[in-house]
Amino acid sequence: MKKWMYLVVPGILLVAFLFLYNQEMTQISAREQAQKAEIAKEKADEDAKKQQAEQEAKVSADKRAKEQKDAEEKTAADKEAKWQADSKKIQDQTDSNTAEADSLSKKAAELEIELDALNQKKEKDNQDDFDLLKQVQLARVAQENADMEIQRKVEMIANKADESAMTEMPPPPPPAK
Repeated sequence: MKKWMYLVVPGILLVAFLFLYNQEMTQISAREQAQKAEIAKEKADEDAKKQQAEQEAKVSADKRAKEQKDAEEKTAADKEAKWQADSKKIQDQTDSNTAEADSLSKKAAELEIELDALNQKKEKDNQDDFDLLKQVQLARVAQENADMEIQRKVEMIANKADESAMTEMPPPPPPAK
């Protein structure tokens, strides 16, 4: 009988273990389900809070979007008014500058005509000045030629005089006794 003890005692212990194991597993399963229910409840609460926060955020975002749209419309209207004022100012400035440019172009045309007349007078004066300088130069050349001719004739006369007997010195007087 001793051999059968080796099978009976472990069998009884196995049954006792399985009984206790099943009870513990039931308790663990119940705790897990309670924990899952609690987590589900917390998640449901969080989802409700999140949905409420999303609704509040949406309302707030809509409000901000409307305020921003109003501000943008006001800014756009201000920009448009400023642009119109600037455009008018630029157009007025352009008109006055165009009128001034027209008067200045007329004055420039008059000054060009006057400049052409002065350039023609300058050319005529330069030509007259050149002609007068030419005459002066010719007169100087003629004077130099006349001076050279005079010098040549004076030298010729001087040479003839040197060669002539009249210009020789008389012999010295005899010494007095």
